[in-house]
Amino acid sequence: MKTFILTNINKLILLFFTLIVLFFASSFTVDESAKKMVDESFKQAIIVFGSAKALNGVISLAQGTEINLPFIVVAIGQILDPINDLVEQFSLIMLASLVSLGIQKILLNFVTNEIFNYILFTFIIIFNIWLFKRFRNDGKLRSIFFKTTFILIFLRFSIPMISYVNDFTYNYFVKPQYNIEHLNENILKVTDNVSKINQDTIEQKQDESSFFGKIVEKFDLKFYEKKVDEYKNAVDNSSEYIIDLIIVFIFQTILLPIVFIYILYVLIKKMFYNS
Repeated sequence: MKTFILTNINKLILLFFTLIVLFFASSFTVDESAKKMVDESFKQAIIVFGSAKALNGVISLAQGTEINLPFIVVAIGQILDPINDLVEQFSLIMLASLVSLGIQKILLNFVTNEIFNYILFTFIIIFNIWLFKRFRNDGKLRSIFFKTTFILIFLRFSIPMISYVNDFTYNYFVKPQYNIEHLNENILKVTDNVSKINQDTIEQKQDESSFFGKIVEKFDLKFYEKKVDEYKNAVDNSSEYIIDLIIVFIFQTILLPIVFIYILYVLIKKMFYNS
């Protein structure tokens, strides 16, 4: 018995490893937690995307706000052009993040599906039989089969692991400085402030008391300066909030999946092309 163990120590380690794989692959608690994390991230991304589109809408409305000064019409909302450009770029990034999270959900459903698990179980059973039982001229086929089995194992656990890595890195490293909920609340406040200024400007233009008062007001540049200051104050720090959100979502939904794809590429390349 001792001689058998010493002779087949590597095979026994692989056997033990695959038994652990079978145990965890059968544990759906891990899978459900991963799915819940991805769903929460997806919902959070939709909320932030909606906030970005709402901010884009009120800024676009502000850009159309005009004040009739003597001999000239001033589009007062044009001072918001840089912010609006940033918001539009942010909306595209959020759309890419939603697509990335949607793909993660599909892949997660794929590797946790019963069919995938049955295939993985079948491969592992054959793998363990093939460890101890050799056949004539089976070297190349055996090597390909073993490598394919390890690729399936990698996919089975690495895709759910992305969710755990995302959740861990966000809560312990990212959230203290880049809290998505707080940043989104700040974006909503900016949206409300710009919307109120838009409404006040429209009401002021409609409720001017008299023709004489209207003429006097329009010749007073303080009215124009006041509106410019109101818009500037309303969007104050909004660029910082948006950039912080861009950093978070690029890191969570784009950078980490790219790292996963790169690891998978290196693994396949080393297994099948460097053998």
